[in-house]
Amino acid sequence: MSLNIKNERTHALVRRLAETTGQSQTSAIEEAVQHRLDEVLESRSRGDEAVAARRAEIARLLDEIRVDLDVESVRAAEASLYDERGLPR
Repeated sequence: MSLNIKNERTHALVRRLAETTGQSQTSAIEEAVQHRLDEVLESRSRGDEAVAARRAEIARLLDEIRVDLDVESVRAAEASLYDERGLPR
């Protein structure tokens, strides 16, 4: 398998990382990529948890609204808006 990177800055960074850590360039790249991938996946997981929490709160609010919208309470609210001739109060 081959990976051909044609960016001098990237080559310099990889060489520097490998020299600093005492790893081969391949090992340095592998570890760096794995570290970044772990960060991205963890961040995405936290985002998914936040979305799930928001959805749960929305569902709770919708349930609360549905309780308040039973037929009798809607009819009572409508009745208070109009007089016995059907005209607005």
